[in-house]
Amino acid sequence: MRLRARKDAGDEHLQVQVPAVTKRALGQRALDDREPIRMIVLRALKAYGLEVPPDAIQDRRKQR
Repeated sequence: MRLRARKDAGDEHLQVQVPAVTKRALGQRALDDREPIRMIVLRALKAYGLEVPPDAIQDRRKQR
């Protein structure tokens, strides 16, 4: 039996350095919108035209 790899076979870690002012702005936006920075970044990447599965843009903390 052959197994096919799924395109969305889980999350990968990504580490990126950003200017301090950008990180502060992301943190403030997260506080204002009451959502994780991860959601803000994924939404921005989707707006930039990258493929982001719809179910990836959700607060994983509320699933537990």
